[in-house]
Amino acid sequence: MTHPYAAEDYLASLAPDQPPARVEGWGTWVLTRPIAGGGRDAAGAYPRAAIAPDADLAAGLDDLRAAGLVSVVAVPDPLFAPGPEALGKAFSLCRPFKTHLIIERAKTYSPNKHHRYEIKRAQVRCRVEIVRLADHLAGWTALYGGLIERHDITGLAAFGQAYFEYLARHPDFVTFAAYVGDDIAAMAIWVEHAGVAYNHLGASAALGYANGASYAIYDAAIGHFGGAEVFDLGGAAGSSDDPNDGLARFKRGFANAETTAYLCGAVLD
Repeated sequence: MTHPYAAEDYLASLAPDQPPARVEGWGTWVLTRPIAGGGRDAAGAYPRAAIAPDADLAAGLDDLRAAGLVSVVAVPDPLFAPGPEALGKAFSLCRPFKTHLIIERAKTYSPNKHHRYEIKRAQVRCRVEIVRLADHLAGWTALYGGLIERHDITGLAAFGQAYFEYLARHPDFVTFAAYVGDDIAAMAIWVEHAGVAYNHLGASAALGYANGASYAIYDAAIGHFGGAEVFDLGGAAGSSDDPNDGLARFKRGFANAETTAYLCGAVLD
């Protein structure tokens, strides 16, 4: 079964005006983009490149060279791709990029004391439902637009409508909505693959922050993906790896383990 971040149409939704490139050696697709002075380079998918665990990394770089691409940069999925030793041998650049907070089912799972209190408080104030994103695209777009404005998000993560429309029609992406009364206060999109549940995207309104809606959503999502062996909650906001970042602290309150994602790159021409 194809990893959701490795599908051609997923990559196409991220950059509708730029054709993705197939990397046979890695079992995935990558984004391509024009560069100053002519030529094109390649980049892994958002939020992480789904390079197959048994990938031939050198062959994948040869695929990209054969396609005439000048360089490649990617953050391979740390729970799916080959390990850092193999990545370091294949790529001329390979350095720690971000700490991902995770939950492993094999270990005791218990949110910390603060989070247990906030979850109970949020469950009293909010109700969480699984909804069809297609029915709430306008609301979701408004929530995410607020997130873009608050955090001055630019680049690929300032997604276009085509991306959200893709998520809305893809059955693997599950949308949770936290209601306060009749109003949606927060929403989050999760996806599961091969025993790993990924926290994909989330956004809250002021009403959601005031009522701790994200605590209720995380608790509901962890319960929903009952068959998952690992939950990848992600890390700090943006490209930061600051352990004191507010988002990292929030995720750490649920996590019982962590792993490192690596930034990998190579000049091909």
